[in-house]
This record gives sequence, structure tokens and C-alpha cells, in this order.
Amino acid sequence: MHFCTHWHDWFYQEPNVAVDPAGAAARRRKPRDRRRSPPAPATSTPQRISAEELAEALRPHLLSPKRMWALGYPLEIEPNSSKAVVYINPPPRPRPPQFTSFDVNAPEFVPGGSQSDSGRGSWGSTPRSESDEEADAVEHLCVRCDKMFRVTRDGEYVFEDNCVYHWGRISSDSRHTCCDAPFGSRGCSAARFHVWSGTKPGMNGPLEGYVRARSPRGGIYAIDTEMCYTTAGLELASIAVIAADGRLVYRSLVKPSFPVVDHNTRFSGIRPRDLARATKTLRDVQNDILGFIGNDTILIGHALDNDLRALKLLHGAVVDTCALYPHSRGFPLRRSLRALSQELLGRSVQRSSSGHSPLEDARAAMDLVLLKVHEERAQQVLLTNPLPILQPYDPLICAA
Repeated sequence: MHFCTHWHDWFYQEPNVAVDPAGAAARRRKPRDRRRSPPAPATSTPQRISAEELAEALRPHLLSPKRMWALGYPLEIEPNSSKAVVYINPPPRPRPPQFTSFDVNAPEFVPGGSQSDSGRGSWGSTPRSESDEEADAVEHLCVRCDKMFRVTRDGEYVFEDNCVYHWGRISSDSRHTCCDAPFGSRGCSAARFHVWSGTKPGMNGPLEGYVRARSPRGGIYAIDTEMCYTTAGLELASIAVIAADGRLVYRSLVKPSFPVVDHNTRFSGIRPRDLARATKTLRDVQNDILGFIGNDTILIGHALDNDLRALKLLHGAVVDTCALYPHSRGFPLRRSLRALSQELLGRSVQRSSSGHSPLEDARAAMDLVLLKVHEERAQQVLLTNPLPILQPYDPLICAA
């Protein structure tokens, strides 16, 4: 994969200067000019930053354990254990315009919530049914249509019932962005099965199979994952990791551990043929990334809590663009990566009809963080020097 040689010029060292053969020949034909050219103004060269300086600039933006807990990050139950606990803080549900007073019994306050997260729900199961006749079945809440459904302990559906849902978000005028239908209307899409995310609102745990780095390795990486729905909830299906200079460090398809119920292609970009050629398991991916990620490595991502839960990775040094660029209406609302990229980077991401690209999303998250650092450094320069010496930030990169 080839990248533009000018990408993040301010971030790393001076690039090599290409030689122009035609220009060199012309200079040889002319007499040498002994006069020195005037020095370039200070504003012509952008101020550069080393990897160590970048790490230091990111330290004020590292999430505290308390903030990570509120955002839904997995935290270790006790030292040197493989068990984690997660607290899911459900986002507020949109209210139809006809409701003018707070009514906890109104339908929009029933826990559910695919409308608020575009198909990547963070909702989950409800307590097990106490019916003696269905003692072997577990009841879940569908993250797309908000209906209850039951599955056996082996993941088989007790009743087959089509899932009719809206895949779009709720706009400011209480309409679904997928079909422009008013909130509360019948869904515009249908799927064969109901799905759940593997977690429920509130406390989740202890959760098994988590890993964490035990030794320092340094480095700064952006991570993005894509997931599909299985009988166990959302499972990792694809991952991409990039370095701060945009270099691809790691990318892999992942074979889920449980049977796939819905590939979630509209959002994940994962198709059946992709998983058919996947050879790595979650455990393989964990071993791979722990080969270059240490306990001091700074991980960057957008809503990185989802990615770390999918990876079953415990990590304490994270920068989340959701926290770096908070929603104007406050937590727990989050701005989408697509909106942030369009507004701040002038870049369109997640526009493909075939779904998201983890590589594209990881690059966008990294550029959003670098943009924040660049702006903060420019502000510091202006405090000591009335003439700015930093050039405008150009985050665009050229993919192959």
C-alpha cells in the first residue's frame, strides 16, 4: 500500500527532496550565481513533533479509570486475572414529538436502542426467564427492533420471528434517517433473526477471556474493529491497526467463536465470503497485538470501548475521540466519526454501501487526534510569539 509522501509532513522529519533532472541540466548550462538567496521566512516550514513529544502531548487526554468506567470500557476485576467487568450506560432514547411530559411508562423509555447507535447497539440481555417450561432458554432484547426473544443455552432460537427495524439514526426532527419515516413507525428493513450485543444496561461481569499487556513497549497506535452478530452477541470479525504516520501495522479478518446470525454488512462491511477465508481466531489476534502493544502504549480510537470489548483487551492508556470532541448536548451522547471527519477533516468516511472500513476509520481517528495536538501546539506558540509558525494542518492521505 502506498501513501502520499507529504502526509503528516509536520509530524515526522524532513522528507527527502526529489531531484529534477531537467532542472539540474538547465543549471549546468548557466553560469553559477554566487549570490546567496534570501533565507526562507520562519512561517514557510511547519513545526515538527517527534513521537516522544506526541506521546507527551497526549497524556492530558488519556482517559482516567473513572471516565473509562462511565464510557463502558472493560476494567480488570483484580490484578493478574483474565476477568473483566463492564458498566453499560444506556444513551437516552429519542422522544416522539407528541409526548410533552416525562412518562417512565411511555414506549420510548423501554430499554432498547438500535436507533441511537446505527446498528452497533450496546444493549443486551434481560434476566433469565423464570418459567419452568422454558428453564433452558435465555431472554434477550433485540438491539434493532426492541422486541424480546428467547434462545436456548446452545444458541438456538425458541421461536423464529422476523426482525423488522429501522437501521438509521433519529434526526433532529424525530425522523428515521434511513427512510425519513417518523419515529415510532414500522421498520423499513427486515432480517431473519433478532440479534443482541452480548451486554446489557448496567453491570456486566465477570467476563472471561480478557488479556492485557504486562510490560512496556511504547508506541502510539489507532485501532478500529468491525463486528458481526453471533448467538453470543457481537463478536470481532475484522481489525486494523495503524501507526501515527499512517503506516498499516496490523490487519486481519477474524473467525467468530460462535455461529453467525447476521454479518451486519451494512455497518461492518463483512460478508459471508470474508469470514469463509478467515483463519485467525480471537485468541490469535490477541497474541498478535500483544506482540507490539505494551502497557504504556497509547491506543487511539473512536468509541474505543466497543473495540476493546470485542478484542477482550484490558488497557489503561487510551485516547478516545468521543471524549476529545464531545457532543454539544453532553454525555452520554456521542458524535459520530463520520460527522467529525466531515466537519474537522473535510473527509467523507463510512459512505460506502458495502459498510465501514476499519482501516479508513482508524486513519480518521488518528488524524482527529493529531489535529487536536496540532491546534493545541499552535495556541501555545501564539502565547509566546504573535506570529504563528505552524502551517495549516493537512490530514488527507492517499490510499492505494
